[in-house]
Amino acid sequence: MKILCLPYTHTLSHVSRLLVVARVLRERGHQIIFAGAGPATKSRFIENEGFATLPFYQIDPNHLFDRIRDGKMKFVAEDELDRMIQSDREVYREVRPDVVIADGRFSSMISAGIDNIPHAAIVNVSSTEYRALPYVPFFDWMPQSLARHLYPLNLWLEMQLFDNVANSFKKWSIQHGLKKTVTATNCLTGNDLTLMADVEEYFPTRNLPDDYHYIGPLTWQQGMAPPAWWPPQTSGKSLIYITMGTTWVGGSFENLYHLIRKHGLAAIITTGGQLKDAADKGLKTVPGEIYLEEFIAGEEAMKACDLVVCHGGNGTIYQALEQGRPIIGIPTIPDQDFNMRRVEALGVGIKIKPADLEKDPRVLVAAIRKILDTPTYRENAEGFSRKLQGLKPADKAADLIERTFSKN
Repeated sequence: MKILCLPYTHTLSHVSRLLVVARVLRERGHQIIFAGAGPATKSRFIENEGFATLPFYQIDPNHLFDRIRDGKMKFVAEDELDRMIQSDREVYREVRPDVVIADGRFSSMISAGIDNIPHAAIVNVSSTEYRALPYVPFFDWMPQSLARHLYPLNLWLEMQLFDNVANSFKKWSIQHGLKKTVTATNCLTGNDLTLMADVEEYFPTRNLPDDYHYIGPLTWQQGMAPPAWWPPQTSGKSLIYITMGTTWVGGSFENLYHLIRKHGLAAIITTGGQLKDAADKGLKTVPGEIYLEEFIAGEEAMKACDLVVCHGGNGTIYQALEQGRPIIGIPTIPDQDFNMRRVEALGVGIKIKPADLEKDPRVLVAAIRKILDTPTYRENAEGFSRKLQGLKPADKAADLIERTFSKN
Protein backbone atom coordinates (compact mmCIF):
# COMPACT_ATOMS: atom_id res chain seq x y z
CA MET A 1 0.00 0.00 0.00
CA LYS A 2 0.96 3.62 -0.46
CA ILE A 3 0.53 5.11 3.01
CA LEU A 4 0.53 8.83 3.75
CA CYS A 5 1.43 9.82 7.33
CA LEU A 6 0.14 13.13 8.69
CA PRO A 7 1.72 14.15 12.02
CA TYR A 8 1.68 17.50 13.74
CA THR A 9 5.38 17.97 13.17
CA HIS A 10 5.87 20.85 15.59
CA THR A 11 5.57 18.33 18.45
CA LEU A 12 8.06 15.47 18.59
CA SER A 13 5.66 13.05 20.29
CA HIS A 14 3.25 13.16 17.32
CA VAL A 15 6.17 12.58 14.95
CA SER A 16 7.85 9.81 16.93
CA ARG A 17 4.78 7.58 17.33
CA LEU A 18 4.13 7.59 13.60
CA LEU A 19 7.80 6.92 12.93
CA VAL A 20 7.74 3.79 15.10
CA VAL A 21 4.81 2.37 13.12
CA ALA A 22 6.13 3.60 9.77
CA ARG A 23 9.40 1.71 10.28
CA VAL A 24 7.51 -1.57 10.65
CA LEU A 25 5.23 -0.88 7.69
CA ARG A 26 8.23 -0.04 5.49
CA GLU A 27 9.92 -3.27 6.53
CA ARG A 28 6.78 -5.10 5.38
CA GLY A 29 7.07 -3.58 1.91
CA HIS A 30 4.67 -0.66 2.06
CA GLN A 31 5.51 2.74 0.58
CA ILE A 32 5.54 5.42 3.27
CA ILE A 33 5.34 9.16 2.63
CA PHE A 34 5.14 11.85 5.32
CA ALA A 35 3.74 15.36 5.16
CA GLY A 36 4.91 18.07 7.50
CA ALA A 37 8.18 19.43 6.18
CA GLY A 38 8.86 23.04 6.97
CA PRO A 39 10.93 25.42 9.07
CA ALA A 40 10.87 25.05 12.85
CA THR A 41 9.26 21.60 12.66
CA LYS A 42 10.55 18.20 13.82
CA SER A 43 10.55 16.92 10.22
CA ARG A 44 14.33 16.45 10.35
CA PHE A 45 13.73 13.36 12.48
CA ILE A 46 11.52 11.97 9.71
CA GLU A 47 14.13 12.73 7.07
CA ASN A 48 16.84 11.13 9.21
CA GLU A 49 14.81 7.91 9.04
CA GLY A 50 14.91 8.07 5.23
CA PHE A 51 11.25 8.90 4.59
CA ALA A 52 10.12 11.34 1.90
CA THR A 53 8.49 14.41 3.44
CA LEU A 54 6.17 16.91 1.76
CA PRO A 55 5.21 20.40 3.00
CA PHE A 56 1.71 21.26 4.17
CA TYR A 57 0.05 23.92 6.28
CA GLN A 58 0.24 23.60 10.06
CA ILE A 59 -0.88 25.96 12.79
CA ASP A 60 1.92 27.87 14.48
CA PRO A 61 2.60 26.00 17.74
CA ASN A 62 2.91 29.26 19.68
CA HIS A 63 -0.66 30.18 18.72
CA LEU A 64 -2.06 26.67 19.22
CA PHE A 65 -0.47 25.91 22.57
CA ASP A 66 -1.05 29.42 23.93
CA ARG A 67 -4.77 28.92 23.35
CA ILE A 68 -4.72 25.49 24.94
CA ARG A 69 -2.73 26.70 27.95
CA ASP A 70 -5.15 29.62 28.33
CA GLY A 71 -8.02 27.11 28.54
CA LYS A 72 -9.66 28.26 25.31
CA MET A 73 -11.97 25.49 24.15
CA LYS A 74 -12.11 27.00 20.66
CA PHE A 75 -8.48 26.07 20.08
CA VAL A 76 -8.60 26.44 16.29
CA ALA A 77 -10.11 29.27 14.26
CA GLU A 78 -12.47 28.42 11.40
CA ASP A 79 -10.16 29.87 8.77
CA GLU A 80 -7.24 27.83 10.18
CA LEU A 81 -9.24 24.60 10.04
CA ASP A 82 -10.40 25.44 6.51
CA ARG A 83 -6.81 26.02 5.42
CA MET A 84 -5.67 22.75 7.04
CA ILE A 85 -8.38 20.78 5.23
CA GLN A 86 -7.52 22.33 1.87
CA SER A 87 -3.82 21.67 2.47
CA ASP A 88 -4.55 18.03 3.32
CA ARG A 89 -6.52 17.61 0.12
CA GLU A 90 -3.74 19.15 -1.97
CA VAL A 91 -1.33 16.55 -0.56
CA TYR A 92 -3.87 13.78 -1.27
CA ARG A 93 -4.08 14.85 -4.91
CA GLU A 94 -0.29 14.81 -5.20
CA VAL A 95 0.31 11.50 -3.42
CA ARG A 96 -2.91 9.58 -4.21
CA PRO A 97 -2.54 7.41 -1.09
CA ASP A 98 -4.30 4.13 -0.40
CA VAL A 99 -4.43 4.96 3.31
CA VAL A 100 -3.92 8.05 5.48
CA ILE A 101 -2.59 7.64 9.03
CA ALA A 102 -2.64 10.72 11.26
CA ASP A 103 -1.24 11.65 14.66
CA GLY A 104 -2.21 15.06 15.99
CA ARG A 105 -3.63 16.23 12.63
CA PHE A 106 -7.16 17.23 13.66
CA SER A 107 -8.24 18.14 10.11
CA SER A 108 -7.56 14.70 8.65
CA MET A 109 -10.84 13.03 9.65
CA ILE A 110 -12.71 15.67 7.66
CA SER A 111 -10.37 15.86 4.67
CA ALA A 112 -10.08 12.07 4.30
CA GLY A 113 -13.85 11.77 4.72
CA ILE A 114 -14.52 14.32 1.97
CA ASP A 115 -12.13 12.55 -0.44
CA ASN A 116 -13.29 9.08 0.65
CA ILE A 117 -9.77 7.91 1.55
CA PRO A 118 -9.38 5.15 4.17
CA HIS A 119 -8.25 6.82 7.37
CA ALA A 120 -6.58 5.68 10.60
CA ALA A 121 -5.19 7.62 13.53
CA ILE A 122 -2.87 7.14 16.47
CA VAL A 123 -4.31 8.80 19.55
CA ASN A 124 -4.37 8.76 23.32
CA VAL A 125 -7.46 7.59 25.15
CA SER A 126 -7.77 11.07 26.66
CA SER A 127 -8.59 12.43 23.17
CA THR A 128 -11.46 10.03 22.49
CA GLU A 129 -15.15 10.17 23.36
CA TYR A 130 -14.82 6.71 24.95
CA ARG A 131 -12.55 7.67 27.82
CA ALA A 132 -13.85 6.45 31.17
CA LEU A 133 -12.21 9.21 33.21
CA PRO A 134 -13.14 12.91 33.01
CA TYR A 135 -10.78 15.19 31.17
CA VAL A 136 -11.94 18.10 33.31
CA PRO A 137 -12.98 16.81 36.76
CA PHE A 138 -15.92 19.09 37.54
CA PHE A 139 -16.72 17.22 40.75
CA ASP A 140 -13.20 16.87 42.07
CA TRP A 141 -14.16 18.92 45.15
CA MET A 142 -16.31 16.00 46.32
CA PRO A 143 -15.02 12.90 48.12
CA GLN A 144 -13.62 10.56 45.46
CA SER A 145 -16.15 7.84 46.33
CA LEU A 146 -18.97 10.23 45.35
CA ALA A 147 -17.21 11.88 42.40
CA ARG A 148 -16.73 8.48 40.71
CA HIS A 149 -20.51 7.97 40.55
CA LEU A 150 -20.79 11.27 38.67
CA TYR A 151 -18.18 10.41 36.01
CA PRO A 152 -20.81 9.68 33.30
CA LEU A 153 -22.45 13.06 33.89
CA ASN A 154 -19.05 14.76 34.04
CA LEU A 155 -18.02 13.20 30.73
CA TRP A 156 -21.28 14.13 29.01
CA LEU A 157 -21.10 17.74 30.23
CA GLU A 158 -17.48 18.32 29.24
CA MET A 159 -17.96 16.83 25.76
CA GLN A 160 -21.17 18.76 25.09
CA LEU A 161 -19.53 21.99 26.14
CA PHE A 162 -16.35 21.38 24.14
CA ASP A 163 -18.12 20.25 20.97
CA ASN A 164 -20.56 23.17 20.95
CA VAL A 165 -17.94 25.84 21.60
CA ALA A 166 -15.43 24.45 19.08
CA ASN A 167 -18.18 23.72 16.56
CA SER A 168 -16.24 24.19 13.30
CA PHE A 169 -15.73 20.44 13.06
CA LYS A 170 -19.48 19.72 13.20
CA LYS A 171 -20.13 22.41 10.60
CA TRP A 172 -17.75 20.77 8.13
CA SER A 173 -19.26 17.34 8.81
CA ILE A 174 -22.78 18.59 8.09
CA GLN A 175 -21.75 20.65 5.08
CA HIS A 176 -20.13 17.65 3.38
CA GLY A 177 -22.50 14.96 4.63
CA LEU A 178 -19.69 12.94 6.18
CA LYS A 179 -20.61 9.40 7.22
CA LYS A 180 -18.97 9.98 10.61
CA THR A 181 -19.67 13.22 12.46
CA VAL A 182 -16.43 14.92 13.44
CA THR A 183 -16.40 16.91 16.68
CA ALA A 184 -13.85 18.70 18.80
CA THR A 185 -13.83 15.63 21.08
CA ASN A 186 -13.13 12.98 18.43
CA CYS A 187 -11.23 15.01 15.79
CA LEU A 188 -7.92 13.24 16.49
CA THR A 189 -9.37 9.74 16.01
CA GLY A 190 -9.73 7.67 12.83
CA ASN A 191 -12.66 7.36 10.44
CA ASP A 192 -11.99 3.65 9.94
CA LEU A 193 -9.39 2.65 12.55
CA THR A 194 -8.25 4.21 15.82
CA LEU A 195 -5.02 2.99 17.41
CA MET A 196 -4.85 3.96 21.08
CA ALA A 197 -1.24 4.28 22.24
CA ASP A 198 -2.16 3.44 25.82
CA VAL A 199 -2.82 0.48 28.10
CA GLU A 200 -6.14 0.02 29.83
CA GLU A 201 -4.61 0.05 33.32
CA TYR A 202 -3.36 3.57 32.66
CA PHE A 203 -6.34 4.97 30.73
CA PRO A 204 -9.56 2.92 30.89
CA THR A 205 -12.37 3.27 28.34
CA ARG A 206 -16.10 2.57 28.17
CA ASN A 207 -18.38 1.32 25.35
CA LEU A 208 -15.41 0.94 23.02
CA PRO A 209 -16.36 0.28 19.34
CA ASP A 210 -14.81 -2.54 17.31
CA ASP A 211 -12.60 -0.19 15.27
CA TYR A 212 -10.85 1.19 18.38
CA HIS A 213 -7.88 -0.82 19.65
CA TYR A 214 -5.42 -0.55 22.51
CA ILE A 215 -1.96 -1.15 21.09
CA GLY A 216 0.23 0.02 23.99
CA PRO A 217 2.70 2.90 24.22
CA LEU A 218 4.70 3.71 21.10
CA THR A 219 8.06 4.81 22.48
CA TRP A 220 10.69 5.81 19.95
CA GLN A 221 14.36 4.93 19.98
CA GLN A 222 16.31 7.48 17.95
CA GLY A 223 19.42 5.36 17.55
CA MET A 224 21.53 8.31 18.70
CA ALA A 225 25.17 7.84 19.53
CA PRO A 226 25.86 8.48 23.23
CA PRO A 227 27.52 11.78 24.12
CA ALA A 228 31.26 11.88 24.72
CA TRP A 229 30.82 11.90 28.52
CA TRP A 230 28.69 8.72 28.61
CA PRO A 231 28.18 6.91 30.97
CA PRO A 232 27.32 9.56 33.57
CA GLN A 233 29.43 9.67 36.72
CA THR A 234 27.58 10.76 39.86
CA SER A 235 30.03 10.25 42.74
CA GLY A 236 27.39 8.30 44.62
CA LYS A 237 24.63 10.90 44.17
CA SER A 238 21.14 10.06 42.98
CA LEU A 239 20.79 10.79 39.26
CA ILE A 240 17.79 12.78 38.02
CA TYR A 241 16.79 12.82 34.33
CA ILE A 242 15.10 16.12 33.43
CA THR A 243 13.43 16.12 30.02
CA MET A 244 10.82 18.75 29.21
CA GLY A 245 9.93 17.74 25.66
CA THR A 246 10.08 20.19 22.77
CA THR A 247 7.26 22.57 23.74
CA TRP A 248 7.85 23.40 27.43
CA VAL A 249 7.14 26.96 28.50
CA GLY A 250 6.48 26.24 32.15
CA GLY A 251 9.82 27.32 33.54
CA SER A 252 13.47 28.09 32.98
CA PHE A 253 16.18 25.59 32.10
CA GLU A 254 18.63 28.02 33.65
CA ASN A 255 16.76 27.86 36.97
CA LEU A 256 16.62 24.06 36.83
CA TYR A 257 20.36 23.89 36.12
CA HIS A 258 21.31 26.06 39.10
CA LEU A 259 18.74 24.39 41.38
CA ILE A 260 20.22 20.95 40.78
CA ARG A 261 23.77 22.13 41.40
CA LYS A 262 22.83 24.14 44.50
CA HIS A 263 21.17 21.19 46.21
CA GLY A 264 23.90 18.65 45.58
CA LEU A 265 22.01 16.47 43.12
CA ALA A 266 23.27 14.97 39.87
CA ALA A 267 21.22 15.33 36.70
CA ILE A 268 21.02 14.83 32.97
CA ILE A 269 19.06 17.74 31.45
CA THR A 270 17.81 17.62 27.86
CA THR A 271 16.40 20.84 26.44
CA GLY A 272 14.69 19.53 23.30
CA GLY A 273 16.40 22.22 21.25
CA GLN A 274 14.62 24.95 23.22
CA LEU A 275 17.71 26.42 24.89
CA LYS A 276 19.75 28.11 22.16
CA ASP A 277 22.04 30.22 24.33
CA ALA A 278 23.23 27.76 27.00
CA ALA A 279 26.91 28.60 26.55
CA ASP A 280 26.23 32.34 26.76
CA LYS A 281 24.47 31.76 30.09
CA GLY A 282 27.36 29.70 31.43
CA LEU A 283 25.38 26.46 31.31
CA LYS A 284 27.55 23.50 30.44
CA THR A 285 28.24 19.91 31.37
CA VAL A 286 30.09 19.49 34.65
CA PRO A 287 31.15 15.83 34.90
CA GLY A 288 29.93 14.14 38.05
CA GLU A 289 27.31 16.84 38.65
CA ILE A 290 25.27 17.85 35.64
CA TYR A 291 25.07 16.82 31.99
CA LEU A 292 23.42 19.19 29.50
CA GLU A 293 22.32 18.08 26.02
CA GLU A 294 19.70 19.11 23.46
CA PHE A 295 18.68 15.49 22.85
CA ILE A 296 19.80 12.12 24.15
CA ALA A 297 18.63 8.52 23.78
CA GLY A 298 15.83 8.63 26.34
CA GLU A 299 15.73 4.92 27.07
CA GLU A 300 19.41 4.82 28.01
CA ALA A 301 19.14 7.97 30.13
CA MET A 302 16.18 6.52 32.02
CA LYS A 303 17.98 3.24 32.64
CA ALA A 304 20.81 5.20 34.24
CA CYS A 305 18.65 7.49 36.38
CA ASP A 306 16.72 7.14 39.63
CA LEU A 307 13.71 9.25 38.64
CA VAL A 308 12.39 11.32 35.75
CA VAL A 309 11.30 14.97 35.82
CA CYS A 310 9.19 15.88 32.78
CA HIS A 311 6.30 18.01 31.50
CA GLY A 312 3.82 15.16 31.84
CA GLY A 313 3.76 14.14 28.18
CA ASN A 314 2.24 10.74 27.52
CA GLY A 315 5.24 9.35 25.66
CA THR A 316 7.76 10.39 28.30
CA ILE A 317 5.61 8.94 31.08
CA TYR A 318 5.36 5.59 29.35
CA GLN A 319 9.06 5.59 28.57
CA ALA A 320 9.81 6.15 32.25
CA LEU A 321 7.37 3.46 33.35
CA GLU A 322 8.82 0.98 30.87
CA GLN A 323 12.10 1.40 32.75
CA GLY A 324 10.38 1.28 36.15
CA ARG A 325 11.27 4.87 37.02
CA PRO A 326 9.01 7.14 39.12
CA ILE A 327 7.99 10.51 37.70
CA ILE A 328 7.69 14.14 38.70
CA GLY A 329 5.52 16.03 36.20
CA ILE A 330 5.19 19.78 35.66
CA PRO A 331 2.22 19.99 33.25
CA THR A 332 1.40 23.15 31.31
CA ILE A 333 -1.49 21.94 29.09
CA PRO A 334 -4.64 19.95 29.97
CA ASP A 335 -3.43 16.70 28.32
CA GLN A 336 -0.34 16.72 30.50
CA ASP A 337 -2.37 17.52 33.60
CA PHE A 338 -4.69 14.61 32.78
CA ASN A 339 -1.67 12.33 32.45
CA MET A 340 -0.26 13.45 35.78
CA ARG A 341 -3.53 12.83 37.60
CA ARG A 342 -3.19 9.21 36.48
CA VAL A 343 0.45 9.10 37.55
CA GLU A 344 -0.52 10.21 41.05
CA ALA A 345 -3.52 7.85 41.19
CA LEU A 346 -1.26 4.91 40.32
CA GLY A 347 1.27 5.92 42.97
CA VAL A 348 4.16 6.24 40.52
CA GLY A 349 4.86 9.95 40.81
CA ILE A 350 4.05 13.49 41.89
CA LYS A 351 2.55 16.47 40.05
CA ILE A 352 3.89 19.99 40.56
CA LYS A 353 1.91 23.01 39.38
CA PRO A 354 4.00 25.37 37.23
CA ALA A 355 2.86 28.33 39.34
CA ASP A 356 4.12 26.59 42.48
CA LEU A 357 7.49 25.92 40.85
CA GLU A 358 7.76 29.53 39.71
CA LYS A 359 6.86 30.81 43.18
CA ASP A 360 9.34 28.57 44.99
CA PRO A 361 11.68 26.31 42.96
CA ARG A 362 12.45 24.36 46.13
CA VAL A 363 9.15 22.48 45.68
CA LEU A 364 10.91 20.47 43.00
CA VAL A 365 13.75 19.55 45.35
CA ALA A 366 11.19 18.56 48.00
CA ALA A 367 9.37 16.33 45.51
CA ILE A 368 12.66 14.73 44.42
CA ARG A 369 13.58 14.03 48.05
CA LYS A 370 10.13 12.59 48.74
CA ILE A 371 10.32 10.14 45.86
CA LEU A 372 13.89 9.12 46.64
CA ASP A 373 13.00 8.59 50.31
CA THR A 374 9.74 6.68 49.64
CA PRO A 375 10.43 3.23 48.18
CA THR A 376 6.81 2.62 47.16
CA TYR A 377 7.11 5.05 44.24
CA ARG A 378 9.91 3.00 42.71
CA GLU A 379 8.19 -0.28 43.59
CA ASN A 380 4.92 0.81 41.96
CA ALA A 381 6.77 1.99 38.85
CA GLU A 382 8.64 -1.30 38.59
CA GLY A 383 5.36 -3.17 38.96
CA PHE A 384 3.84 -1.18 36.11
CA SER A 385 6.97 -1.81 34.04
CA ARG A 386 6.26 -5.53 34.17
CA LYS A 387 2.80 -4.90 32.68
CA LEU A 388 4.35 -3.10 29.70
CA GLN A 389 6.82 -5.81 28.75
CA GLY A 390 6.27 -7.80 25.55
CA LEU A 391 3.44 -5.67 24.13
CA LYS A 392 5.06 -4.96 20.70
CA PRO A 393 2.73 -2.02 19.98
CA ALA A 394 4.26 -1.07 16.60
CA ASP A 395 3.79 -4.62 15.30
CA LYS A 396 0.22 -4.68 16.60
CA ALA A 397 -0.49 -1.34 14.92
CA ALA A 398 0.94 -2.58 11.61
CA ASP A 399 -1.09 -5.79 11.87
CA LEU A 400 -4.31 -3.84 12.40
CA ILE A 401 -3.53 -1.45 9.53
CA GLU A 402 -2.87 -4.33 7.15
CA ARG A 403 -5.92 -6.27 8.32
CA THR A 404 -8.18 -3.24 7.95
CA PHE A 405 -6.91 -1.74 4.70
CA SER A 406 -4.84 -4.25 2.70
CA LYS A 407 -6.19 -5.00 -0.77
CA ASN A 408 -4.78 -8.51 -0.72
